[in-house]
Amino acid sequence: MSGAITGAVMGVAPPVGAASSQSSVAGRLGSDREAGRRSGPLVTPAMARDDQVVGEMQAYLEGLAAKQQFTGSALVVRDGEVMVRFAAGEADEEQHIPNVPGTVFRIASVTKQFTSMIVLKLRNQGLLGLDDHVCPYLIPDYINACPKAWRRITIREILTHTSGIPDIQLLPDFYAKLSEPTTTRRLIKRFLHEPLDFKPGTSWEYSNSGYILAGAIIQNVTGEPYGTVLRDQVTAPLKLRDTGYSRGNPPDGYAKGYFTLGSPAPPISGSEAFSATGIYSTVDDLVRWDRAFGAYKIAPPATVRQAFTPQARCPADGCLNLPSSAYAFGWLVDRLEGHRLRYHPGLLQGYAASNMYLPDDDIAVVVLSNVQDTDTNGIARHLATMALTPTECD
Repeated sequence: MSGAITGAVMGVAPPVGAASSQSSVAGRLGSDREAGRRSGPLVTPAMARDDQVVGEMQAYLEGLAAKQQFTGSALVVRDGEVMVRFAAGEADEEQHIPNVPGTVFRIASVTKQFTSMIVLKLRNQGLLGLDDHVCPYLIPDYINACPKAWRRITIREILTHTSGIPDIQLLPDFYAKLSEPTTTRRLIKRFLHEPLDFKPGTSWEYSNSGYILAGAIIQNVTGEPYGTVLRDQVTAPLKLRDTGYSRGNPPDGYAKGYFTLGSPAPPISGSEAFSATGIYSTVDDLVRWDRAFGAYKIAPPATVRQAFTPQARCPADGCLNLPSSAYAFGWLVDRLEGHRLRYHPGLLQGYAASNMYLPDDDIAVVVLSNVQDTDTNGIARHLATMALTPTECD
C-alpha cells in the first residue's frame, strides 16, 4: 500500500458526494447548533488553522502514516468544531484507491453500541424488558427449545457480557465460515449447546454470541430485519447516510480489509457478523452518532444516562484488556485525565476501529482502519488526550 495522505485540519477531502467547500462540508455533517455549549450532534466549521493542538494532531497522524503505522480515516471534534479530519493509505490496494475522510469501513464491534441502543429504544416502546428472559423471544423462530442453562439468562445480561454464553468467535470454525452467507438461526445453532463459561450474572466475559441473540430478539419484536430496524430507529432519524448493515458487503467503494499492509484478508459476509460486528460506517457518521448522545437526539436523557451507566465490573486488567472499570450498554467505562470517557473498540478480520466519546467535554474521537494490526485504540486515546489539553487551560 502507498503512504498517500488526504485530509487536513478540516475538509480538504470531503465525504464522497459532498461539495468541497468548508461551508458545504459543515452542512453535510450538520449545523443546527443548540443554545449553549451543548450543541446538536452535527459538527460545525473548523477551528483556526494556527491552533497549536490542531497542528500537533495533524503532525501526529502524518507521522504515523509516514511510518506506515496508520492506514484509514480519523476525525476529532470538540464542542462541535473539527480539530482534525484525516485519511491515509489505500482503501483498495489492487485498484490503488486511496482512503479519504469519507471512506466507508466495517466498524466491527463498535456495532454493539448501535445494537444496545436499539434494544433500549424498543424497551422504551414497550416491546421488551431488559430483565426479560431471552428464551421466549427466540422460540420458535430461532431455536426449537431453550437449553436448560439459558432459561434464566436475561436481555440485560446478553448486552453486558454477563450471560456466560461462550463467544462464537472463539469457536474453531468461526473464521473459516466468516465469508459464507448464513442465517440467524444457523448462527445461533453453532453455540446453542456449548456449556456456559459461568453462571449467568456472576462474572464478565466478552461474548459476540450474546449480541447475535440481541439481533434475533430485535427482529422478533419488530417483525423486521435487523438492517431495517437499524435504519428506522437510528440511521434515518440521525441522517447517518453512510451507516448501515448489509447481509453481504457494504456499498461499493468501501475499504477492503487487510491483515497487515499488503496482506489482504478474506471478505466478510455481513450475515456472519450480524448484530455483533456487522455495521459499516464513516468517521463523520460516527462522530454524529456520538454527539447525538450528548445532545439527546438519539434517545431521552434517562435512556442516554442508562446507556453510559456501568452495568458490570470489568476484570482486573480491564474489559478486553483495555483501560476500563466497567461495561455499560455497548460502551466501555473509563476516565481520561480525570474526565468521563465512554468508548468501544472494534477488531475483525481485516479491520480495526475505535470510537471514543467524552460526554462532559463533548469530545468525539473516531479512528477507523482497514489494516487489522493498526493500534486504533492507542491512536484514538492519544488524540483524545490532546483534545483535552486546551479545555483544561481555558
